[in-house]
Amino acid sequence: MNIKYNSITKSQAQWGSKKAILSRFDGLNIYTLNRWIAEMRENKLFRDGVINPTHKLVFINFDTFSDFLYWKQHGYTKSGLK
Repeated sequence: MNIKYNSITKSQAQWGSKKAILSRFDGLNIYTLNRWIAEMRENKLFRDGVINPTHKLVFINFDTFSDFLYWKQHGYTKSGLK
């Protein structure tokens, strides 16, 4: 899978929907995103990065999602937490 990060210039948003994540990470599909969101919810380091105000609405913290991806690749976060 080839995923490319698309920087959103002048964006002040810290949280976004699945659609916002998919637009930032070109090449990421909804199936993979749903699996990764489930993984984030199960991991105590990343569960605060996913909120569900309703059963259909999901918001993901952009910084936490980026840290999660780094953790998936390297096994630890940029801040050194494990």
